[in-house]
Amino acid sequence: MKIAFAQLSPVHGDTPATVALVAETARAAAADGARLIVFPECFLTGGSFDDRAALLQAAVDIERGDLAPLLLAAREADIHVVVGFYQKSGPQALNTAALIGPEGIIGLHHKMHLPFMIGDRFADIPQIEGPSVFDTAIGRIGLAICYEIRFPEVIRTLALEGAELVVLPAAWPEAARILPDLFSRVRAAENFVYFLSSNRIDVDDGMAFMGSSHVIGPDGNEIFNAGMQEGIFTVDIDLARARTKSIIRDPGVYEVHPFRDRRPQDYRICAAPAALGLEA
Repeated sequence: MKIAFAQLSPVHGDTPATVALVAETARAAAADGARLIVFPECFLTGGSFDDRAALLQAAVDIERGDLAPLLLAAREADIHVVVGFYQKSGPQALNTAALIGPEGIIGLHHKMHLPFMIGDRFADIPQIEGPSVFDTAIGRIGLAICYEIRFPEVIRTLALEGAELVVLPAAWPEAARILPDLFSRVRAAENFVYFLSSNRIDVDDGMAFMGSSHVIGPDGNEIFNAGMQEGIFTVDIDLARARTKSIIRDPGVYEVHPFRDRRPQDYRICAAPAALGLEA
């Protein structure tokens, strides 16, 4: 199956124009045979704002129909799209990644972990109703956003819920180089999942992004990395590989079963920081 990511610059300060760009790019990816295309975090709206009012002014309102051109493109081109944006949902401002398919919006993931930087300073922590894992015609897809790669529990939960491909829209500056270089490989390998992250290559209010959008296989090996190239990049994957959660080199002699051998009853990951002797 072909999947793709776009490493592009949005139309700064113009959400409708960026929506149109995403729709056009999705059509182009579909014409090349891709069943899925992924765009970066906050791609539709930009990510840098000086206050909450400015963020809400730029935010996407799904109920207002702001995503209509993208929904149309996904339906007509028969492609799945993941794209990030700040969303206005009632009184809330949410950092959102939408999974859109030919049938419409399949699911939304709202960023749970918000670093105190850029627009996330003014966004709200969402009410979480469960892991962001969605069944699609192309496979079971899990969503997370950018900073959430630093929390192994997030990707592990998606894998435990059956995600075969984890998609993580990102907005990583050069200072976050360790994330695409190391964390992505580890998250893929420890969970036996495909991992796709799309990052920006432009500058947003003085913050320069480093590109390095990539696809990682379930073995932790990098399949493709776009570096600082601009464009649409397509790779072939076999999601069946992500359904095997064991390493068996010699049956009955050399077998490793990291999922079966888990002992969650013995882990203290839910303990309060104070109980662990850590700072809150």
